[in-house]
Amino acid sequence: MTRPSHQQERIAQISALLDVSPSLRLRDLSHQLGVTEMTLRRDAAQVASGFACRGGYIVATRTTEHYDFDAQMTRAIDAKRAACEHARALVPDGAVVFLDTGTTLPHLARLLAHSKARRLVTHCFTSAEILQGRSQVPVEFLGGEIKSSTRSCHAGNPENRLAFLGIDIAFLSAGGVDERGTVSCSHQYEVALKRAAISLSKQSFLVLDERKIGASKPVAFCDTHEIDGLVTEAGLYAAARLKKRLTVSLLE
Repeated sequence: MTRPSHQQERIAQISALLDVSPSLRLRDLSHQLGVTEMTLRRDAAQVASGFACRGGYIVATRTTEHYDFDAQMTRAIDAKRAACEHARALVPDGAVVFLDTGTTLPHLARLLAHSKARRLVTHCFTSAEILQGRSQVPVEFLGGEIKSSTRSCHAGNPENRLAFLGIDIAFLSAGGVDERGTVSCSHQYEVALKRAAISLSKQSFLVLDERKIGASKPVAFCDTHEIDGLVTEAGLYAAARLKKRLTVSLLE
């Protein structure tokens, strides 16, 4: 009987780990398996492995839904990080902060982990993974039905859940903001929690990269006049500046 190769054994181990975790940090996996990161990249390059290397993570490629999320995680990273740096500056000491799901706000979660915020609230698994065991700020995770497409949880009564948390500032994700100021996302199930966060927080801001201005997704969830501003890698767009920016987008 032919003994499985070390590579085959590693691929089996990695596949088993991906069955219980949406992504594996390349650096951590290298230490765990006692091989170099380059070796793991070669494993991921095998067509039949069932996983791929995206940035500094190993992610499953068994479903299109999962792959799409992780592909988005690796796009416009510098812009997303810059946007979150600007968003971080909006958080006062002692604030209770809500972090929406998406591929931008996990960067803000990392920045806020050692901030002077009073509490971080999220329903996003990616942000929760970043904060777990690393945050000096207490973290409140909102449970509910798991939605794999956005790696988040959604309960049927988000207003009741958020009402008692005293959220000072909410940071929301979006798939696009069109020229009329309509803000949209990809999934209908996202709307209730986004709307609740806007209505129950003292301030709310969209955080996204500039390429999403002028774009739109299938599901509208608010208009820009309902929020306090939009934050991109170019900084904060408050009411007047945001209106001008959307006008420019219309002319492009």
